[in-house]
Amino acid sequence: MKPAAFDYIRPSSRREACDLLHEFGDDARLIAGGQSLMAVLNMRFAQPKCLIDIAGIQDLHYIEHRGDYLAVGAGITQAELLEHPGLADTVPLLAQAMPWVGHAQTRNRGTVCGSIAHADPSAELPLCLTALGGQVVLETRKGKTRKVSADEFFSRSTDNCKTPG
Repeated sequence: MKPAAFDYIRPSSRREACDLLHEFGDDARLIAGGQSLMAVLNMRFAQPKCLIDIAGIQDLHYIEHRGDYLAVGAGITQAELLEHPGLADTVPLLAQAMPWVGHAQTRNRGTVCGSIAHADPSAELPLCLTALGGQVVLETRKGKTRKVSADEFFSRSTDNCKTPG
């Protein structure tokens, strides 16, 4: 099966991406690597009117050691995280889990945050984030950010996926 028709927009900044998300609302989905999202689109489990590609937004492309935690931007691929120097010393669980995430071809394209955003219960990265007591940073259209625990993020993700009934 192939996805339903959609518009494709590639913003150049986080601000532009947030504005597009506001404009399209529930009719939009973010894409960076597409390894999780494209399967959902191909099976037509989701039929957004617009895909907003954030892969080219440079300030979403970082891996930074910030005190006692590792910050990973939405543009980082699984392969980039796997190859990050010092990962085994900083976050040993991630270093051990990353080789088991997908396979080389999907790790080269799939993003860390995309896997987390899709909250697939069989995926390794959401489990690692939860086990490590990690957080997700959410940003509003006005540039305000807030941190949400993995437990809260995934609870809300699954609440949004329930069908009425």
